[in-house]
This record gives sequence, structure tokens and C-alpha cells, in this order.
Amino acid sequence: MANLISDRPARLQVDPNSIADDDKPPQTGTSFNIWFLKWSGGDSSSKNYVKSKFRLNVKKDSGSTRAPSNSPICLFFARGCCYKGPKCNYQHRLPSSTKHSNIPTQDCFGRDKTADYKDDMDGVGSFNRYNRTLYVGGLNSISNNKIENVLTKHFQEFGSIDKIRVLYDKGCAFISFKTEEEAQFAKEAMQSQSLDDDEILNIRWASEDPNPHAQRQEQRRLEEKALETVKQLLSQVEEKENKRRKVTVEEVEEEYEGEEESVKLISAPPAALPQIGATDPSSSSSSSFFSGNSLAELKSIRRKILLPTPSPVLKESKVELKDMLAYDSDD
Repeated sequence: MANLISDRPARLQVDPNSIADDDKPPQTGTSFNIWFLKWSGGDSSSKNYVKSKFRLNVKKDSGSTRAPSNSPICLFFARGCCYKGPKCNYQHRLPSSTKHSNIPTQDCFGRDKTADYKDDMDGVGSFNRYNRTLYVGGLNSISNNKIENVLTKHFQEFGSIDKIRVLYDKGCAFISFKTEEEAQFAKEAMQSQSLDDDEILNIRWASEDPNPHAQRQEQRRLEEKALETVKQLLSQVEEKENKRRKVTVEEVEEEYEGEEESVKLISAPPAALPQIGATDPSSSSSSSFFSGNSLAELKSIRRKILLPTPSPVLKESKVELKDMLAYDSDD
């Protein structure tokens, strides 16, 4: 299915001629802010939310565009209103199926993050926190025994859902995705959308969970993610060093007549790698980001890179040279 979508041209979601010149929400303030798509100086309550006229259908709308494989995702594609289709310069697909190299200071749409969240927890997000949880408000009209199933049905289209926590008395829920990129995409795709009824969703970034158990789980998850990232980086360093390392055999000039020829193997030394831990893993302090086992594993990987196994070709070269010298000495 993924190959069919990648080979198929992206569908034109909206006809450009059908877009009104002034498609603004009802005026509730003095001036319209084009960046936040709302009126400033007016009432900011949820009563002023307007249901979106467009909605993404991942199976129908996904497809190939002019964008290279490492380009960000089209924001308007996520909102269901891209009028360029296959001529778009951004990707029309989910974050999980892209090769976009995510920059920590940008979201999956290529927008720059800020140091802090906005007061209302809306916007692009912060680069100081890896946040994969969304706050979903406006669920008052859904019966309590259906909320979790309804949310799963509508949000799982955009990524792998880790967990859903519903606050029934407040008419809201918290949805955690497997990755932050999936949460970024779902936030834009479901903002101001409806579920099975006429409710209008209000989606924001979730604040940090004050539950100590949840914080410990998140810390372990972040440690595993960081460990995997370091492993990948060290593997890339090792691969580059192996390609760069060139071994040659040179003949050294004879100082005296009849002296045996000497061979010198010249190998480019590996680049110095940064120290991963200065203390023994078993005695690492609790304030360290990595646990003792993680530090030990990283040190083991580092030693393998610093002390590479001699190439079989070099071993054979040494044996052949030794035999040649022995043959000459017999003469």
C-alpha cells in the first residue's frame, strides 16, 4: 500500500477557484492576525471556534509531489486544503513514511519552534521539550462510554497512539502518540474538526504530567531514545573512518648493502571520539541522564571503534612479505 501511495501523484484537495477571497472566522475583535488566524482584542473562548471546511483523507490525498524525499510535509495537506496537488513543493504523506531529517528546532512542517510554549499551549511548540501528547477539548457532547473509542477511531489515522487518558468530568482528553512528529501532524489535521457529532475540537499541546510515575516512564523512554541516537551516530563515525582509512605498503630505503627490506604499514589514525563517561557505570550519580548500563554499552561501542580489528588483507600481506624475506635470506 505504501508503494502504491508513493508512486501515485498527490490528489488536488481543493479547487483554487472555489476558495473565497475572504475566508475569515466571524469578527470578535478589532484586528485580524493572519499568523494565528484569529481576531485580536476579542473574546478568545471556545464558543468562537468555527468548524473547518476541509479535512484530510490520508488514503485518498497522499501521493508523490515535486518535493525531494528530505523535504518537510505540506501544512495545508495536513489541514486538507492544499490546492497544488502533485505540483506542491512539500511532501503529501504522513511523518512515519517520510525521510525528512528532523531538525530539533523545527517541526515536521519545517516551521521554527520557540524556546517556550505560548501561554495557551498552542502554536508550533518548544524545542526545549520533546512533547508527544496533545490536549483535546470540546468533548462535552460525547457520551462517556464512547469517548475513548471515538478518539481512537479518528486520531489513529495520523500515527501510532501510545495511550489515551480521558477526563470525563471536564470533557477533555490527552492523547499520546509514539513520536512527537505524529503528534505535530495530528494537531494540525484535527484542529477545529468534528468527530461523530457536531462538536468542534480544541487541540493544544499538553503540559508536563505531574504524576511521578509518568515522569519516570518518560525519563526512561527519553534515555532509550537518546541511547539509540548515540549508537547510530557512533556507527556512522565508524563507517566513515573505515572508508577513510587507507593502508599502503612502502619499501624503506636500505641503509646498508645486504640489509633486509623493511615494510611499513601506514594507516590513517581514527579521529578522536568524545568521552562518553568519565566514571565507572556502577558508580554513576543519579543526576546523570544515562543509567549505568547505558554508559557501559556506549563505552563498549566506543572501544570497538578505537581498536578496530585488523583487516584480513593486511594479515595476508604480512605473511607474503615475510615469506619473500625468508626466500631472499636463503639465497
